[in-house]
Amino acid sequence: MLIAQVANYYGLGNTTTVNADGSWLLNVIACKLGRYSVKIIQNKHGMMPSKQVGQFIHTTSIEVEGAKSKIEGENVVRDICALLSLASMSQVVAFEFSTVSGGWRRLSVRGVSMMFRPLLDTNNGDSVVNFLQQVWPRYRKLKRPRKLYAVIDMLTFTDAPSRPLELKLAQLFIIFENMKGTYAHVHHIPFFKGFRKVSSPPKASLKKEPTIPFETLLKDMLHEVGMKPGIKRLIELRNEIIHFGLSRKPFRVLTGYYNNGQDIVREYLLRLLGYEGNFLIYSRASRFHKHLGRH
Repeated sequence: MLIAQVANYYGLGNTTTVNADGSWLLNVIACKLGRYSVKIIQNKHGMMPSKQVGQFIHTTSIEVEGAKSKIEGENVVRDICALLSLASMSQVVAFEFSTVSGGWRRLSVRGVSMMFRPLLDTNNGDSVVNFLQQVWPRYRKLKRPRKLYAVIDMLTFTDAPSRPLELKLAQLFIIFENMKGTYAHVHHIPFFKGFRKVSSPPKASLKKEPTIPFETLLKDMLHEVGMKPGIKRLIELRNEIIHFGLSRKPFRVLTGYYNNGQDIVREYLLRLLGYEGNFLIYSRASRFHKHLGRH
């Protein structure tokens, strides 16, 4: 069994731990992910967020059984941490690995704990288990071709403390660019100074083929998972910031665009991973939920 010490995840479990004095804690999530048996165990810091929010905090232990090697087990833990990061919108990272036989190693990692507009209600352990079990197969399949670890990592950083709104918007646009690029790659759309639509019959040279506009490719990507959001104004803002660095629009307007962009990215990732169920809406301060059915 591999045991990992993990930082920056806030939430409760769906299984109780009974203490010697008869008291109990709802601090354990036990689930099966593929052939791996997993336990996510919250300590008191992970169950009761304190003034340390915004810092690196040891909150969690993760136990994994079923891995054939230590490296495999560590990769499983990293994937679990990525999905917990997506669920909680906190920078969940493993910083120490050990085994029951006594071997261990400690890593130098970075990340801060956050409690700002999570994607799921992580105080509902059953919801977290449902999420992990649903998305696990597709995350493992798509994490490399769609660069999902990097997307989730950057998405959590957009809302890190003390970041200017224009910088948060720029990071959000980088996420859109990344998702658009990996979508084009997995669909074998050729690139030459821009993505190209191959004619029928093909032209003599790829550079003579027509380029696919950013908006068209992004719409195709979103339509593939059943989304048809309005993105025209968001793309106009992206072009303005790319060319001028700052926007002339009022702060209130920029905040609305940013909230809309967050909603699109979060729902897209859930749909891409095959999630069905409730999730919290960023633009509604994560106080209201939306339900995703089969799509």
